[in-house]
Amino acid sequence: MTALRASAVLTLIGLALMAWSILVPTPLPVMLAMTIGQAIGTLAFAIYGYVVVRDVRRARGTPP
Repeated sequence: MTALRASAVLTLIGLALMAWSILVPTPLPVMLAMTIGQAIGTLAFAIYGYVVVRDVRRARGTPP
């Protein structure tokens, strides 16, 4: 559950950076959204994918 919450928080941070770059389209916000925002979003997606795979394995009875 903690990993899922971390994924949600990271997703919101990445989304905030993306929204900031749309609302203030100057070079700094756009560059931050494209680098840091993308990295945070990718990390959030990886954590979410890990949680999903772990839950599916548990449901099937496969050892982790």
